[in-house]
Amino acid sequence: MAPGANKLSDLIAEKRNQKQKADNSDSLSLMDPYEAINNYVQFQNKKTGFIEQDSPNHYCLWDKNYPEHPGRVSVPKKRLEELRLIERCEKVEPQTFSHELFLMKHTKDMLEELKRSSTIPEDELENYSSNWDSVYFTKDTFQSSVLAAEAAITLALKVAEGSLKNGLALIRPPGHHAMANEVCGYCFLNNVALAAEAAISKKIAKKVLIVDHDIHHGQGTQRLFYEREDVLYFSIHRYENGIFWPNLRESESDYIGESKGKGYTLNVPLNETGMDDSDYLAIILNLLLPVAYEFKPDLILISAGFDCAIGCPEGEMNISPHFFSHLISLLSGLANGKVVVCLEGGYFLESLAEGVACSLKALLGDVPHPLDIHPKPTIKVSLQKVINNAKYFLRDYWECFKHEPSFDYPKESGDLDEENEHFTHIRFDFVGPVVIPYETTGFYPRRSEDEIKMYNQIVDDYRKEYLNGRKCTNLVGYVYDDHLLKHGPTENLGKTVPEKPERLTEIMNCFEKFGLKERCKLVQASKFDERSWLEKIHETGYLNTVFQLKNVHEKPDWFHNEYTSSCVQKSISSILSLAKSIHDGDLRSGAAIIRPPGHHAAFDSGSGFCFVNNVVTAAEYLIKTEKYERILIVDFDIHHGNGTQNLTYDRTDILYMSVHRFDQGKFFPTCKDADFTYAGKNNGEGYNVNIPFNKGSKSDSDYWYVWHKLVLPIAFSFNPEFVIVSAGFDAAYFDPLGGGYQLTPEMYGHFIHTLKSLASGRMLVALEGGYHVESTALSMVACIKALLGDPIPMPMFSERVSEDTVATVKNVVKLHKMYWPMLKVNKAIANSYDFTGPTKNK
Repeated sequence: MAPGANKLSDLIAEKRNQKQKADNSDSLSLMDPYEAINNYVQFQNKKTGFIEQDSPNHYCLWDKNYPEHPGRVSVPKKRLEELRLIERCEKVEPQTFSHELFLMKHTKDMLEELKRSSTIPEDELENYSSNWDSVYFTKDTFQSSVLAAEAAITLALKVAEGSLKNGLALIRPPGHHAMANEVCGYCFLNNVALAAEAAISKKIAKKVLIVDHDIHHGQGTQRLFYEREDVLYFSIHRYENGIFWPNLRESESDYIGESKGKGYTLNVPLNETGMDDSDYLAIILNLLLPVAYEFKPDLILISAGFDCAIGCPEGEMNISPHFFSHLISLLSGLANGKVVVCLEGGYFLESLAEGVACSLKALLGDVPHPLDIHPKPTIKVSLQKVINNAKYFLRDYWECFKHEPSFDYPKESGDLDEENEHFTHIRFDFVGPVVIPYETTGFYPRRSEDEIKMYNQIVDDYRKEYLNGRKCTNLVGYVYDDHLLKHGPTENLGKTVPEKPERLTEIMNCFEKFGLKERCKLVQASKFDERSWLEKIHETGYLNTVFQLKNVHEKPDWFHNEYTSSCVQKSISSILSLAKSIHDGDLRSGAAIIRPPGHHAAFDSGSGFCFVNNVVTAAEYLIKTEKYERILIVDFDIHHGNGTQNLTYDRTDILYMSVHRFDQGKFFPTCKDADFTYAGKNNGEGYNVNIPFNKGSKSDSDYWYVWHKLVLPIAFSFNPEFVIVSAGFDAAYFDPLGGGYQLTPEMYGHFIHTLKSLASGRMLVALEGGYHVESTALSMVACIKALLGDPIPMPMFSERVSEDTVATVKNVVKLHKMYWPMLKVNKAIANSYDFTGPTKNK
């Protein structure tokens, strides 16, 4: 019996016995590694919800320049209408809720005082407002606040219960500064906090992630959940060591929660202005994604303040409007895609409007515009310090931060090596005092007319870029041909081989089972001059051998029959046809269900079931014919793609990244140049990234660790124009060639999900290895569902990241940070910290 033919029930029983001996209780849920993906067979195409509350009668009566005004909703709404985005949504009418719900987050005295404001005479309102920090009241403020909160709650509940896919709440007044017993910072009722509490209290969400990208720290939200472990609050905000409003010590990264909530508050305080997409991306990849995946929320609420967007005088940051598309795309792999975006701040109307539009586009599943990433971007030194500060304070609470190297400081060996080591130092420079009554007019920053004109032009230029950006359908395609089933060994080989036709037929059976055939477009292979394209990457004499296959000795990993040559050509024509369809915009992305595989095929040789290199041929076609300048090839086959490396090793137009088993060169293809030290040559130095595993079996935890530490930062830094994935599934459960690796189908789906916002969605997933047919088929299903934007089950991460994996990451970072400076964020962190400020008391 072939190694891959064991009965699934026997294999599951074997894994059950192993798991019952494990210390981690979560591991018992992985008795059947297919259970999670099989529970996602059914798919309902739910709509994106849209709800609005413009509060037209809530505006500052005595200051026409006050930043928080009805135009903050009307201008973005007009932009959404121009782009015809609202008509693609399901418009939601706000429900009415008992004020008992508001009392779950706010005190009765506060609600009574807020209600009383509607009775204050108009000529006394300014003086009345001066009792609170940065607010104004009108007779309609109470009702406007109630309506905004009800809109947020309504939408969040519909998404949490599953009647909507996700949603956008275009509402005001904002809410994240509102505390239990105090209004503050344009905020009266805490919209997002109330929505989170409602979903939890109604038992339609157990855990809620709140992501707050408003430029001001949402101290109200933080305080309302500071002792809770069912709400993770993540805030990126301008701080400047406490000099920036709201000037609170609690906005620092050492404020991480109390009691059961310790570790569930994560503050990222920015200490300089001018942060750009690269800087914010470093925050997302180094802090938010790893913690969010470990937290595994049921619902994600985004406190969407667009005052961090370019042009806003309150933020003075340089975040592009389309950055928010990428943020939402990356987060949508969590919580079954249940993401609700609620408007908070944003006071430069044009970038506010475009940021809202880009957010809604992402919720609707449109391809994101490529990020504004400089070539091989660096991350501001001040931000590197903040990121590592956060890791220091949180590493006892989150597994993802426990693997950071550490050291004692002061060091006996000398001074701090700031390039590689980090000592946590925090400052609080605000000394006050806070003056009451508060200012009620003119206390906010304003742009000059010249600045307004300049930033309006920048936003207008962005709009032109978006207009001229990628045009494509939302179709996901695939190529498959029954002819590819004919390739196999001759009778002379006399051995059963794992690279067999059933690898494709089982994938197609699962496509049928999961309803993917009806939802995806089958691409018929066009006729290409396959020989001509192959000659651009392979040696002519070797190609003659492949095409003729006469007097060639068969072996278990390189076999052939009379159909092999035609199958090789069919695979090439198939992958080129798919690449062309994606380029032309007939498809958004797609998968090549082809064999023989290709990533072991080098310039003048083949091995490991591979004759010609499918993915490099596709890359060469895109570069030569379609004029692409940056192609990313990501290879997660368990075997190193030595052929792909051989063919791309000195190139800068192709970045090759391989995550593979190495075992100190003892694992197939047993070549030393699969080690991390092989990084490219000549101009191609740094464009070959090997991530080799050396010891023990690997699980989802190990792969996810290298994914967010290495693959994503380098991939986004490269900023590719097209992504090709060498999708080998032989690291999956039960694979006969995987040596005990234990990746679940859903882990592969999340690999694809986290890459798909690159290159405006241009992604081609090409089958390589994978020899347990059920694992391979379900893993490819997960990848296709990720491309479609379907919910994907969460990986369990039931095993701890191994020391070997941590060592591999350390080695790759040390070598490649000279080529990819975003990796410089990774540093050894001292085991102590200090504080400078008026008080150490929290």
